[in-house]
Amino acid sequence: MVTGGALRLPFRFQQQRPGAGRDFPFLRRRFTPRTVFMEVGAADCELALQAAGYVERVYAVDVSGQFLHSVLVPCNLRLVLCDGVRIPVPEASVDVAWSGRFLDQLHPDDRLEHLRSVRRSLASDGVYFCIASKGTRDVLHSFLQAGFSAVHCYAGGVRIPSAAARLIPQARLRYAAR
Repeated sequence: MVTGGALRLPFRFQQQRPGAGRDFPFLRRRFTPRTVFMEVGAADCELALQAAGYVERVYAVDVSGQFLHSVLVPCNLRLVLCDGVRIPVPEASVDVAWSGRFLDQLHPDDRLEHLRSVRRSLASDGVYFCIASKGTRDVLHSFLQAGFSAVHCYAGGVRIPSAAARLIPQARLRYAAR
């Protein structure tokens, strides 16, 4: 019910965690009100909560279930428990996916199946962003082997050639796979 004739603007979550300071602004540029966003490894849900104020739907995917006890979620955020490898979200439904350093936490034998599961969840023009410390050549190969058709590197918010990515410390690189 609207009182006083004024409409209330949507609430935007402004909570910050140490790593989200750089992650959220980078991702927010890719959001529209119709975007479906997925955060893989969303143990604290803070990035997913921030995104919920900007997008149509958010999938917060994690293996621990810690967030089930500590988070009140808006109606457009779905909490998804999984084994970290197979991601149970609808096929071809995600526009922007983010996993931070989740790839580094996976056992090497599970990485390819995980990437295929992320690829399956992406819409035809969807993109998956992550940070990986395994080395540019290995990361690029893993993405292509999992069925992604293009992989780009970013230093900060600037897209850089893959050859130049080898010269930049891995901790500062983000990968975008389509």
